[in-house]
Amino acid sequence: MKRNTKEHEIDIKSWLFKFKNKWYLFVAFALVSLAAAYVFVKSSNSLYEFKSTLLLGDQQTGSRKAQELLNILDVPSKGIKVEDEIGLIKSAEMVKRALQRLDFSVTYYQVTDHWLNTFGELVVQEQYNEAPYIVKLDTSSTQLVDIPIEIKVLNDKQYQISIDAEEVKRYDFRTHSSSGFVPAVSMVKVHYFGEPYKDNNLSFTLVRDSSAAEISGKKHYFVVNSMKSQVARQQSKLEVKPIDRESRVLELKSKGSIPEKELAFLNTLMDEYVTKDLEEKNLNGHKTIEFIDSQLATLTDSLRKSKQAISSFRSANKISNIGTQSTISSQQLSQLQAERARLMVEKQNYESLLDQFSSEDAIAQAVSPAAAASVQNAVLSNLFNQLTELNREKAGYRVTATQDNPRLQVLESKILNTRNAIVSNLKNVISSTNNNLRDVNRRIGEVETTLARLPESERVLADLQSESEFVDKKYSYLLEKRAEASIALATNTTDKKVIDRASLASSGPVNVKPKMIYMLALIIGLIIPAAMIVLISNVDNTIQGKNDLAKVTNIPFLGVIAHGSKTDKLAVKNNPRSAIAESIRSIRINLQYLMAEKDFKVIGVTSSVSGEGKTFTSVNLSTELAMSGKRTVLIESDMRKPTFGKYFKTSGAAGLSSFLTNDVALEDVVQKTEIENLDIISSGPIPDNAIQLLERPRMRELIESLKGKYDHIVIDTPPIGFVSEYFILMKHMDTNIYVVKHQFTNKDMLHQINDLYASKKIRNIHMIINDLDYGKAYEYGYKKKANYYYV
Repeated sequence: MKRNTKEHEIDIKSWLFKFKNKWYLFVAFALVSLAAAYVFVKSSNSLYEFKSTLLLGDQQTGSRKAQELLNILDVPSKGIKVEDEIGLIKSAEMVKRALQRLDFSVTYYQVTDHWLNTFGELVVQEQYNEAPYIVKLDTSSTQLVDIPIEIKVLNDKQYQISIDAEEVKRYDFRTHSSSGFVPAVSMVKVHYFGEPYKDNNLSFTLVRDSSAAEISGKKHYFVVNSMKSQVARQQSKLEVKPIDRESRVLELKSKGSIPEKELAFLNTLMDEYVTKDLEEKNLNGHKTIEFIDSQLATLTDSLRKSKQAISSFRSANKISNIGTQSTISSQQLSQLQAERARLMVEKQNYESLLDQFSSEDAIAQAVSPAAAASVQNAVLSNLFNQLTELNREKAGYRVTATQDNPRLQVLESKILNTRNAIVSNLKNVISSTNNNLRDVNRRIGEVETTLARLPESERVLADLQSESEFVDKKYSYLLEKRAEASIALATNTTDKKVIDRASLASSGPVNVKPKMIYMLALIIGLIIPAAMIVLISNVDNTIQGKNDLAKVTNIPFLGVIAHGSKTDKLAVKNNPRSAIAESIRSIRINLQYLMAEKDFKVIGVTSSVSGEGKTFTSVNLSTELAMSGKRTVLIESDMRKPTFGKYFKTSGAAGLSSFLTNDVALEDVVQKTEIENLDIISSGPIPDNAIQLLERPRMRELIESLKGKYDHIVIDTPPIGFVSEYFILMKHMDTNIYVVKHQFTNKDMLHQINDLYASKKIRNIHMIINDLDYGKAYEYGYKKKANYYYV
């Protein structure tokens, strides 16, 4: 049964008392923390902060001319995003570019002469341009990386190289990639400065640096760094952010112990970033020119083909100029039509002449002068002239000559032959004229066809010329733009600019600040023991004092017994002015005061478990009662585990078990002690049936007999947590004392006695805290100052 108390309230004074009581823990932890802080300060390399600023600009990537030309490809414009640029600056590729320029492949270290290094390599310093030697790596060979390679300078000409490592990575600097692992490397060799050292895993030349200071330190070694480890190390230290939320000015920060290295890294990183941006812009310009060149090559072929198509079309269609060609064709058609009309007239004339000469009655007739004049044929014209002459000559002969005149007959024959020749020639001329008419008609048809095709040819030719003109204009445009792109590429600049070169940003180290570290160490040294005390106090479920006991039980509190030496069993008798004797005396007075109105005789003393001091309490309380003039008898009823032998001489004596078994009389079990007014009854021989013996009527008879002889009967009972004898003896007792031990009795052990008290099965019970160290209990802390009263 618990009291309704404010358990969750924090008792500041109580906690301060606990902290004060464990002052030595605070001192010990504070000293340890300060010592650890000292080792940390001395063993840590001082890190300094460096910063620089970089302007991103607000232009689009690439020159305007190049962007203008790339619009032909429908490439969308891209503006700069600050977050993307920060990611680019911090990227492994960008850091790698900077490191390749700087060549931080070898790092030099020195184990100093500080006294802390007697306990190990605690104080190690990196050396930059200060090492007594310089390592020149052969990057064409594989190297062992990321392990310490110790160098001991023997003299100006020789040095000793030592390696002892396992699972060592082999690295190829040509490809910047791992080439396997070496399970173990252990070697010690002596070599000469300036001579190449080469084996299956290492290849370098060590040069003695004459400009370096005098060799100091306990140990020197160097580490060959793989590019991956270098990049990871620098990335972990690099911080990039805009100086303002909307700003395009970036602030680059880095931390390192070697100012020269960090300054060089930041400056090189910014230079590489600007250079890469310019390279990308130049790359865009080159790509633009390449694109234009490819387009020009295509257009050159297209232009050649288009002009060839026009030429072929003109040649195939015999077109030089559509307008001129139309006029010429029209003129040709008119001429051909006139020619056809002329030929038809000539034909008709020739046919008329042929008819005229072909008729029988026309044989003697001569051709008319008009008909002869219309004939354009020279042969026919001569024949007509001959026929006319012959007819004239014949007419002259007819006047003077007869029909039978030979000359006339000759003339007649000549006329006939001439007429026949004329008829034959007329037929030939008519045939020739028909051929000419057919040819003219064919030519007229061709011209008419040409004239009919002129609109379609004109359209096709216009299309071909339009296509040719488009290709030509595009070709000329690209030629112009190529010249502009070449000029833009030659004058290309980046809009990214280094504003501030790298410089020291901190006035001192940012990691090792001795005053702050020592203060933090001191605070930690005080917090740890305080936390331990709080944790132990919360975990500890034992009784810590009167207030703690009051929280777990409603049983009235009688008093405390002070802490004393384990050897001081009878403190009340042997040291009556001690704190224990005084506390026992106080309990006796409190008990008499509480029972003043009652005639109590029997006092039962019990506890939860063995070891809580119930026997010690019962012995010393009995002694105190006896020394106060009260006749007192002390009974040891714990027959299972008797302990009176530690306080009195009870060896071999008859006791309670002897009396209860009817073996001896009461006078034989009561023993006198050297303390006046105090008698005892020990447990006697250990029986097999302790409970049955206590249940016998002899136990009641014993109590009744003793009541008549003594003022007080104190019964040391067995603990109620282990056995049941107490519940048998409880009916004989006038008052009960329940003993709990300071920082020993578990609070859960009180549940049983709480239940008995709550159910009123036990009466007149009081709680006593035994072995209470006043210095460890807040509510009794003041009694430490009263120790001089007890001596």
